[in-house]
Amino acid sequence: MSYCINPNCPKPSDPLNANNRICRQCGTELLIAGRYRVTKLLGEGGFAKTYEVDDRGFAKVLKVLQLKEPKAIALFKQEANVLQKLRHPGIPRVEPQGYFTVKMRASKMSIHCLVMQKIYGQNLEEWLGDRGNYPITQEEAIDWLKQMTDILQEVHRWQFFHRDIKPTNIMLQPNGQLALIDFGSVREVTGTYLAKMGVGHRGTVIASKGYAPPEQENGHPVPQSDFFALGRTFVHLLTGKHPLEFYDPCTDTLQWRNSAPKISPFLADFIDYLISRLPGNRPQNTHVILQQLTEIEKNITVKNNFLFYYPLLYQGLPKAKPWKKPNLKSKKLAVATVLLIGIVGYLEVNIYKYIRANLTENNSTESPLSTSPLPHKNDNKFETIQPPQMPEKSLTDNREVSPVKTAPLARAMLNVTAAISPQKPGSESNKKPAIAKSIASAITPNLSDKNISLYKTLSGHDQDVQSVAITPDGTEIASGSFDGTIKIWNLKTGELMQTLTGHSDAGEIVSSIAISPDGKILVSSTNSYGGNIKIWDLSSGLLLATLNAQQVGVSVVAISPDSQFLASGGYDGTIQLWNLALGEEIGTFSGHLGRVFSVAFSPNGQVLASGAEDGSVHLWNLNQIQGKVGFNLQPDRRLLGHIGIVHSVVFSPDSQRLASGSADKTIKLWQVETGEAIATLASHSGSMLSVAISPNGQILAGGSLLGRIKLWNLDTGEVIDTLSAHSRWVESVVFSPDGHILASGSSDRTVKIWDLEKSPRSSFPNR
Repeated sequence: MSYCINPNCPKPSDPLNANNRICRQCGTELLIAGRYRVTKLLGEGGFAKTYEVDDRGFAKVLKVLQLKEPKAIALFKQEANVLQKLRHPGIPRVEPQGYFTVKMRASKMSIHCLVMQKIYGQNLEEWLGDRGNYPITQEEAIDWLKQMTDILQEVHRWQFFHRDIKPTNIMLQPNGQLALIDFGSVREVTGTYLAKMGVGHRGTVIASKGYAPPEQENGHPVPQSDFFALGRTFVHLLTGKHPLEFYDPCTDTLQWRNSAPKISPFLADFIDYLISRLPGNRPQNTHVILQQLTEIEKNITVKNNFLFYYPLLYQGLPKAKPWKKPNLKSKKLAVATVLLIGIVGYLEVNIYKYIRANLTENNSTESPLSTSPLPHKNDNKFETIQPPQMPEKSLTDNREVSPVKTAPLARAMLNVTAAISPQKPGSESNKKPAIAKSIASAITPNLSDKNISLYKTLSGHDQDVQSVAITPDGTEIASGSFDGTIKIWNLKTGELMQTLTGHSDAGEIVSSIAISPDGKILVSSTNSYGGNIKIWDLSSGLLLATLNAQQVGVSVVAISPDSQFLASGGYDGTIQLWNLALGEEIGTFSGHLGRVFSVAFSPNGQVLASGAEDGSVHLWNLNQIQGKVGFNLQPDRRLLGHIGIVHSVVFSPDSQRLASGSADKTIKLWQVETGEAIATLASHSGSMLSVAISPNGQILAGGSLLGRIKLWNLDTGEVIDTLSAHSRWVESVVFSPDGHILASGSSDRTVKIWDLEKSPRSSFPNR
């Protein structure tokens, strides 16, 4: 369908206009501004009409002013100006050319238009209804409160406020994050003006009953009015009922707590704090809210739910069982167990030495999940590239030998017995590594004994830290942020070395950064409309080139192991391959049905992997593009198994395995050669937004939506540790080249540096 936006058109939804350039009814141009075709009417009010438009294959939202009064036009322009300034993933993005006017044919009238990003997903009222109005959990409530506060922080920073927060104006996006829509930072000011003009009856809602505070209903809203509406919204979400169902006219309060018995008193008190009738009795700014939410989480954790939500009922003492004659078999079994533990303790030190000797002797033995290498041609520009070899630490280098846990070692003894059993044929040389590996698999979980500590917190960004990268020599770390800047820090001291402002100067946000393996180049991308890639000289901070990439926005970039090629994933579902030195596009990889969130080159340079909004992981064999230019290839293999957005993909150092983190709260391990799913690791910490594998291939790190970083043993799948890393979601994690340091970037606007060394001394070398 092509919808006509002329307010005087007698039949704007004429189906016969579908393929026309000109409206059959009124002669109005149907391709607005030469690019936007209106497909349907979304909403209509006294101030504006809202449409969905097609912009060369991409859906966007068009807002059309319905009034001619100069004041209304001025306020509409002001709204466009404000929305263009706001930079947050939870706010609809308006392009620099998003505001324009269209002159009607055969008329002097001009229509004022505003085009903005279309937010996908469900609004929270619909979402709640689809699940039978079943209330959200306490964990979800705290996470969503943080997300909404973060959005409001950006709005209030520009001295505006929304004035119409309610479940229908909050979208739950496919990636699990919230967005604030039907934006009222200026619109509600406009609504007040309309009311004075007597046109409020035409559809403009000045205050949403049950959510708007008293001062707003009286025409005097303040920034704290948003906090009242936020609190009322969460009363609805935590109870599954409209706030006015709890209104007590005698006390002029909401009696809602009994309908949310499973939340803690800390959270309930906080909700009541938000919905205080007087603005002065509410939190005065978003920083106060975030601090309070952090304290609530700490208090809930300390309580640990013991005698917290429900009283324990006295059940009485169990009846004593009659005495029975001891079972001799059981007694013998107990004695045997004690003897086994004693033997294990005696052998502990000798076995440990045996492991070291044999693991060193058989260092090249394949790993339990290894596969044969991918075939390749030696004359290919993507020939196998060996990653820099980091000196491997001995198990006892510079650290004390930790005691081996008895239970895992006992299990290992059974594996040893199986390994040396005569039932399994094999030479003596094959048995020794099998024995060593069996014992090592039992000892590996002792990685959890590491004294992981927070070394430094780097602050300075004004918006979410979206991406972090460490230089190959391990001396510096770079961070890219939604504030449009890239900061380079000294990894050891935390000193800020330089700030790159090429994106922020252009009003763009930074969606991703990557550092070339040779340490010379830093590449950054923006997901703002007209997406581009900037190439920087890392040592000087000089901008070398700007590449015009996917026009709808570039979400992620990655550099090949030989520093020759660059891959960029876009909002249009494509991946572009570039010659990094020349800045020329080589070809395109297609196949995803939504935004590409992550791309990665295998360390041997033979495979490119991508993860996207459609929940799939795609693999391309780079050998097939040798000498080709201008190609557009479908993936060689599609890995299916996730039921949510794939946010991050990463290869193991041997290029044999791939890890993918998803919004379905899991990380999947895949065998690269066959595409087979090897294992699924559950996070229980929300969507997995970022994954990284240590240089020795032993540790998998995953950053989650709930601000936690979980560490797994990559071979056994056992959890090593869970770091309560950030107050907001963890967007990016990366290991240092020596594997001693883990860095994380978060939407809490900080970068944190974690010391993974077991020794209490700092693992940072003198540089």
